[in-house]
Amino acid sequence: MKTGRIAAIGFMGALLFCACGPSLSHTVPDDLLQRLPKKSRRSVFQAETIVTIAVDRKSAIKRDQETTRRDIGTLKERLAVLEKESSGDSPAAQRARAEIKVIEAQIDFMERKLEHLELALEVADDELLLARAQFELAKLQLVKKHAIAFDGQEKDFEEQIADIQRYVDKRRRKLQADAAELKREEDRFMEVKKRYFSSVGESAKGWWTE
Repeated sequence: MKTGRIAAIGFMGALLFCACGPSLSHTVPDDLLQRLPKKSRRSVFQAETIVTIAVDRKSAIKRDQETTRRDIGTLKERLAVLEKESSGDSPAAQRARAEIKVIEAQIDFMERKLEHLELALEVADDELLLARAQFELAKLQLVKKHAIAFDGQEKDFEEQIADIQRYVDKRRRKLQADAAELKREEDRFMEVKKRYFSSVGESAKGWWTE
């Protein structure tokens, strides 16, 4: 199994890539909005909803990470059992050795999936930053509309969104390319699994990894 070194490279690469990412430099103090009646604040609700959606997307990825880690743990437990059953030349031992190859390929795929999910989580962070930048612009526009004193310039907020958008677009392309690599890893696992099914017959379709 390929773990360790690939994961370390992927993680360090992600750190280097993120180190120069954008930040939220232009914001509107919340206390300025508090000066407005609640009814007038409704115009920023849509922008705030986008922030909520971005937060939910991050949570979904984290849940997927947790599920994948649990599944890998279950697979490793099964692998330990099979390794004890794989000695000798009996049909059961031969089947155990064949199943080990499938499980090792599945673990490789799922550990590669964890790397992809880590990248997806980073992109979700970037998307959340973009949503927050859009929210800040909506707040600024509302404050300006009601002539509340604030020295922030709309142009600066718009440029902030544009900068973050460009960064997010680049990160999304990286994630898309990584998804293609993950699909190739999944295809390799499925090919090993298909060979296993062919070796044990159609009745194996009820096998636990299905």
